[in-house]
Amino acid sequence: MFKRDQKPTVIITGASGFVGKYLVDFLKDEYHIIGIARRSRTESGITYHPNLDWVQWDVANDKLFNQVLGYIIGKGRADYLIHLAGYYNFDYSDNDEYERTNVHGTKNILELARKINVRHFIFASSLAALKFVGSNGLPLSEKEKLIEDFAYAKSKKAGEEMCLEYSRHFKCSVVRFAAVFSDWCEYAPLYKFLETWLSKRWESRILAGKGQSAVSYIHINDLSKLLKSIISHSARLKDFEVFHASPNGCTSHLDLFLISTRDYFGSSLKPVFLPKFLAYPGIVAKNILGKLGLMPVAFERPWMVKYIDEKLNIDSTYTQMTLNWQPAPRLSVERRLLYLLINMKSHHQEWIMKNEELIRRVTMRPNLKIYEYLLQLQDNILDKLIKRVMTDQEATIFENFRRMDWREFNSHISQLYFLIMASVRSSDRSIMIKYIEDLALAHFAAGFTSEEVTSLLYLFNNIIIDELTAIKELSGFRQEIYDNIGLSIQLAIDETENIYENLEEKLSPEKLASLKSLKQREIRKAFIEKLSTFYHDTEENQTENQSEPPTIL
Repeated sequence: MFKRDQKPTVIITGASGFVGKYLVDFLKDEYHIIGIARRSRTESGITYHPNLDWVQWDVANDKLFNQVLGYIIGKGRADYLIHLAGYYNFDYSDNDEYERTNVHGTKNILELARKINVRHFIFASSLAALKFVGSNGLPLSEKEKLIEDFAYAKSKKAGEEMCLEYSRHFKCSVVRFAAVFSDWCEYAPLYKFLETWLSKRWESRILAGKGQSAVSYIHINDLSKLLKSIISHSARLKDFEVFHASPNGCTSHLDLFLISTRDYFGSSLKPVFLPKFLAYPGIVAKNILGKLGLMPVAFERPWMVKYIDEKLNIDSTYTQMTLNWQPAPRLSVERRLLYLLINMKSHHQEWIMKNEELIRRVTMRPNLKIYEYLLQLQDNILDKLIKRVMTDQEATIFENFRRMDWREFNSHISQLYFLIMASVRSSDRSIMIKYIEDLALAHFAAGFTSEEVTSLLYLFNNIIIDELTAIKELSGFRQEIYDNIGLSIQLAIDETENIYENLEEKLSPEKLASLKSLKQREIRKAFIEKLSTFYHDTEENQTENQSEPPTIL
């Protein structure tokens, strides 16, 4: 384990999500961050930083729990854990992911926190799980209990109750998020509102009810400061706390409509109010036409009718006083809409990309499911490959491999397998290109022909795909299996052929001699094996801060 300075360590789950990415960037200079996410750091678009380590893990996956636990323990003390990972969609249907990710996943993370002895656990809950009130309802304070009217609210209530239970082991703070937005919007309902109101579509001026539906909004910068404030005030907080990440009050659809149309067009447009009794059939019709492909798929859902002209009026006085925190007035959604619209106009493609990405979030990432089975099937796949190469006398193309020492051959095919797993796990096929060159050079130095090497890769491809497609749980992932395995190996084959075509005239005798070095082979083996693991060490695995990548031979 390499030495670090004595920065406190903060573990952040859901580190590749909207809030997670901003929070990592906000804290990384002052803290050592261990980010946990289903996506790799590179795939998440998070740049290298010496204070950031990355663990690629689905928090509801029990199979990797002990490996993740061991890795984090190996890093030393973890002081704080901010649990952002969670599932949400706008259908409000009873999706199994609410139980799997939001309940079971939270249980896993609480157990992880207990085993690594964190000082303070911070749980991301939601104000959306509170009961909406009418126009005369009192503001909802931190003492308010969550409801269980729909699956998402039920899962967040379960999370809060588990935090209360675990607060006997370590401090737990529940943070109920308001609608979180940035200068790029990145909050799906607000994005869809603006997309409609500022368009030339026939429904652009329609507001449901009297336009008084209202929730509270918080800018991502204010939220990041609040979470940091919990860490800063940790020593004097109670064992269990509930905070509201929100300004006081709420903002109505009518307010947003008038401000956004004024800032966009130069003067506010006059809205057309649609009575509540007409809104339901209108939304149902839009959903049906969208499913039939006769119009764009509607964002509105029938369940939303229930909340027309209802308010989520928030009181965050206790939070602000306890944490000595206040949302910045200039970051209020009313004042910040101007900056959203400037980005919308000036950088329209980036605006669309950032917001559509959030709407299209994938619940189960096929590459991680495939990776899990590659881990399970490793011994079986390698045994089948060894048997085919070593005992199938009709396969004369493998005669040179059969002359190899058995242990050396086993080491060789294990390296190939680790490369494949690394490529699948990270969704980065360039990993195959980057390291297959070293393997191809070693093959060339050992006297293997291009045909021999590529034939072994073809055999590897066929065995792996046959094994994976035979698994019932992966029956719907046939194309993804080919994309992750077949294309990666085909790239490796093409790169190998290209290297062989150019080697003889370019490879110096000294380079050829170094490829045969046992020490260099062991270095290459260790490095490739590390690539296939679920974690990404900053100093050991990252090369982005170097002008030249290390040579692994």
